[in-house]
Amino acid sequence: MSDSAPQPPADSTEIDARLRRPFFTREGQLRDRLTPLQKKWIILVLTLVMFTHTMDFMVLMPLGPRLMVLFQISPQQFSFLVSIYSFTAGIFGFFGSLVFDRLDRKHALLGTYLGFLLGTLSCALAPSFPILLAARALSGAFGGLLAGIAFAIVGDLFSIHERGAATGKLMTSFSLAAIIGVPIGLVLSTNFGWHAPFFAIVGIGLIAIVTILKVIPNVRSHLQSHYSGIFSGLTENFTDPNSRRALMTTFMMVLSQFVVVPFISPYLVSNTGFPEADLPLVYLLGGALTAFSGPLVGRICDRSTPRKVFTRTGLLFLLPMFMITHLGFVPVPVALVATTAFFVLSNARMVPAMTIIQSSIPPSRRGGFMSLNSCIQQLGSASASFASGWVITQVPGTILIQGFSETAYLSILFGIFAYLFGRSIRMVS
Repeated sequence: MSDSAPQPPADSTEIDARLRRPFFTREGQLRDRLTPLQKKWIILVLTLVMFTHTMDFMVLMPLGPRLMVLFQISPQQFSFLVSIYSFTAGIFGFFGSLVFDRLDRKHALLGTYLGFLLGTLSCALAPSFPILLAARALSGAFGGLLAGIAFAIVGDLFSIHERGAATGKLMTSFSLAAIIGVPIGLVLSTNFGWHAPFFAIVGIGLIAIVTILKVIPNVRSHLQSHYSGIFSGLTENFTDPNSRRALMTTFMMVLSQFVVVPFISPYLVSNTGFPEADLPLVYLLGGALTAFSGPLVGRICDRSTPRKVFTRTGLLFLLPMFMITHLGFVPVPVALVATTAFFVLSNARMVPAMTIIQSSIPPSRRGGFMSLNSCIQQLGSASASFASGWVITQVPGTILIQGFSETAYLSILFGIFAYLFGRSIRMVS
């Protein structure tokens, strides 16, 4: 138990010396052969992959009213339609951790992405609720694996001194899906039917498949390792104290964020007087500034060190989070400042954290570990939503919700643990 507790950071001089050591592996040679233009294309196509996955997850929620009428389903059935995506993503993330380090990274990405597109196409063609539910489960099963593979490829093909910028750019996919993908999806569904957004995702995905074939090289350096059994990599990830600290960092960061996020919109409308018609502004402003700030934070990580950036940003997001949960009745601009700061600073700690986490694992275990890390993220978001649901209640006879301010203290507690665990991770490759 003591191995998993936060430890003092390793000496920074020792870490820097280790990271400056030349790579004599095939991995290092492959990194050196890639031109800056090739690396830009690799990040572009990986961002496109993550964009389609994120859009596929997000676009279903605004379609809720239409689908409930069309399929004659209850709100509880629709919530199951949404949650099954994360549920299967978490399960298959675990299984991915067992096999991904035995495969060429490019082949793993292609196979997983084709499975995701098949699930999305099944969503577009679903004639009934049970079939749509099965299709969402299939999309989530493969879609949940994509982030782990994408971050593993970044870790393998980008040196530690350029990994921050690459990670920051890759993470803009979430913001772009919120500010571009979902609005376009809603326009398509309004004009061409609810199937249209899923057909559009498949179309974009086919373009991404062709681009993957052309620009992403085969990545096999991690295959030099020989495993004694299918569970050997998983066992190493759980027995290595550094791996456990990285996983705990991910889990605590997700808990600290998602214990608050699901109830931001209901709280703003019910308790602060924020007009429901203006809610898109919350995500538009937050997503736009995050798309700008994410790559900037990544470049700062490369010019400084990810650890130094995480030290400065790891707790900052707690300030706007506390402000959001204690707003009361305020003007719309004040609420927008708080929500935008929350999204921007949350991302500002996530970029250096993910750079540190993907650098904490040797290449031989990176694919399986990042898949396991995605599984932990799904588990964390589900656990946080469940916990906040127990804390938050509605005031009888009113639209007001109570208990939202108490989630701030949970977020602070989880955020502090995330900071301590993140500070203790050693960067090894």
